[in-house]
Amino acid sequence: MCGSNESTTIPTLLAPDGQTYYVTQTEFKGPCKSNNVHVQILGTILAPLRVDWGACSRRWLSFTGVDGLIVDGSGVIDGQGEDWWGDLTTGCTGRPTALLFERCDGLQLSGLTHINGPGFHIYVVHSKNITISNVTITAPENSSNTDGIDISNSKGVTISDSIIGTGDDCIAIKGGTQFLDISNVQCGPGHGISVGSLGEDGQEEYASDIHVWNCSINGATGGVKIKTWAGGKGIVRGVIFEHIIVNQTNYPIHIDQHYYGSKEQPQAIKVDNVTFNDIHGSCTTENAIVLDCAKIGCTDIKLNEIGITSVDPNKPASTICNNVQGTGTNFLPGNSSCFH
Repeated sequence: MCGSNESTTIPTLLAPDGQTYYVTQTEFKGPCKSNNVHVQILGTILAPLRVDWGACSRRWLSFTGVDGLIVDGSGVIDGQGEDWWGDLTTGCTGRPTALLFERCDGLQLSGLTHINGPGFHIYVVHSKNITISNVTITAPENSSNTDGIDISNSKGVTISDSIIGTGDDCIAIKGGTQFLDISNVQCGPGHGISVGSLGEDGQEEYASDIHVWNCSINGATGGVKIKTWAGGKGIVRGVIFEHIIVNQTNYPIHIDQHYYGSKEQPQAIKVDNVTFNDIHGSCTTENAIVLDCAKIGCTDIKLNEIGITSVDPNKPASTICNNVQGTGTNFLPGNSSCFH
């Protein structure tokens, strides 16, 4: 397929409907002679059980250096991840990514259903001009580290019109991501839509020009958030979360610069120019809005038209701010001491 240089038709690898295909760890590696390559999945692609995995690998299906790749269809990619979600103290020390795209500029991924990944379901890294649309990603709420979509070191990515519910982030926006647009995504269960985590072990990382809009988050432990480790270096800048519905969600709006309880340090990733606009719904505890910034501070943070109430009358919703500079208009629950 990759060796074809046909100019009139796009080389296509087809998995027909009505069939299940057992596929072990497989890498598709470019560059390809054709400007486009098409993988069409109409049947079910089935991963090995953990006991049959063989040599440890951090990936199941991977595409490397394949530009102009089209992956679509009405089929299912089943990671059979149940045995990976528990204890990993023996054997392989990491959970494999089900579907990895590395250096795949111009990728178009659409239509497929992704279920029960052993780790991340979809991971895009070191790529640009990417479109992901109309995908469904599901794994049980208690499945560990089963992110729906992870984006890292990539530029010009669009994610739209998709349904994601897993045991971790619906979408995780990692370091090196620029110009990302996320819209019309239904998220839940899971940990919400997150920028980060960034800066672990003092790493220098950045993310910028991110727009998340017209999304809903239902029954998740997190809503829209930015999470960084104390001691990291770099910046998160130019992030807009707007027109978001949250329903029975803990931490609907959250900036956490002490991720996993990491202690305050002299340096931290800078968080600047972040807007939370038109976000409404309910939270399961009092944690409606939590902006917990490092001493270096979060600057130019804007809360506009926010209305979040607690579903528990014994735990009324609240807004908590630490080291925040910015503005707030018409946000509920209010906190007049938030901004300075």
